Amino acid sequence: MIPPGQECPRRLYAEPPLLPILILRLPATRRHDREDSMAANPKPVDPVSTFNKAEQLLQYGHYESAFDLYFEIRNAGRMAPLAYYRMGQILNRRGQVDESLDCHRAAFELDPLLSRSVTENDHPCYDYRYGFVEQTHITHCPLCGQEGRKHSCYNAITKPDFTPGFDPIRLWMHCDACHHIFASNYPTDLGAVLRSHAHDSHLCPRHEVFPALGRILSNIRKRTPGNRLLEIGVGAGEMAAVAKEFLFDVTGVDIRPAYADAVSRTLDIPVCACDFLEFEADAPFDVICMGDVLEHTTEPVRMLLKAISLLSPNGVLWISTPNFESAYSHLMEDDSPLWRACEHLNYFCYRSLKSMLESMGMDVVDYAISRHCLGTMEITAVKRVAS
Repeated sequence: MIPPGQECPRRLYAEPPLLPILILRLPATRRHDREDSMAANPKPVDPVSTFNKAEQLLQYGHYESAFDLYFEIRNAGRMAPLAYYRMGQILNRRGQVDESLDCHRAAFELDPLLSRSVTENDHPCYDYRYGFVEQTHITHCPLCGQEGRKHSCYNAITKPDFTPGFDPIRLWMHCDACHHIFASNYPTDLGAVLRSHAHDSHLCPRHEVFPALGRILSNIRKRTPGNRLLEIGVGAGEMAAVAKEFLFDVTGVDIRPAYADAVSRTLDIPVCACDFLEFEADAPFDVICMGDVLEHTTEPVRMLLKAISLLSPNGVLWISTPNFESAYSHLMEDDSPLWRACEHLNYFCYRSLKSMLESMGMDVVDYAISRHCLGTMEITAVKRVAS
């Protein structure tokens, strides 16, 4: 953002064609009061200084006063995209999700290169250009099938791992029936988008997570004497490498060929480059690990049922996934980066995921807070033996 007292850098803006004025769906009296005030005080407004003043107010939590200033410059040419961007954030905090969505969309339509204004030069998405991407839109919960309601709206372009092919504007839905949060849209050809783009950060193993993964696998080892372990979503191979150290017979699956090939080559283990729902095994597994995978699928119920079907009796299923009721999420509120993770299509909580696992024949035996992923829960469940 533009520091107070500095002029607007020329590189930030290209003069876009103005859109028709977007009338925000504010309460009528509030909108009319603002417009009457402007009519009564028609003094010229300097867009850059007004924007900088609004930024200072925003920094100190004076959201309403900041909003009024952003509103004043919503049609101020080069400043308009950032004004709409900020109004979208404030409206989301107010719980005015439709209005927030309108503002975020207007910001990109006014300036398709908005990312250059809201990210640093070295940000991976700095040169992102907004444009049409074919999306599948859903309104019903992928867990229970009930209709959801609009929950919140975010601009995901500021997150370094944004994936081209996704809509940078994320609208989240909430299912009141089963207390689940899900994305309202995702790329129509999701598999192709994922297979065609591999994040460099996910090709570089994070060595610092090995001790935490070692504790997880040590606890799992105590619950099963079996050695066959399947990891769904191998990523950079950290979990698979530690499992191999624990003398597990490791097999992997990853939808991204780049990840699958790198891990298979480095660890000398079989890794199938395919969607897990298309994966076939010739024997059951004693352990199945799903580390930060379940939130990425459009069919979480089907994925869980398939994983459970591949488990041997008393087999162990270990899942890590973001928890929107975690301590981190409660304290961070809408500042949590998890709201802006474009590839996350589901946002679980412990109670809903625990209930679903139990209904599928699993006994949840452990719950833990992730030591290396803020806002993420880790669940260990054991497959019941049919009586």
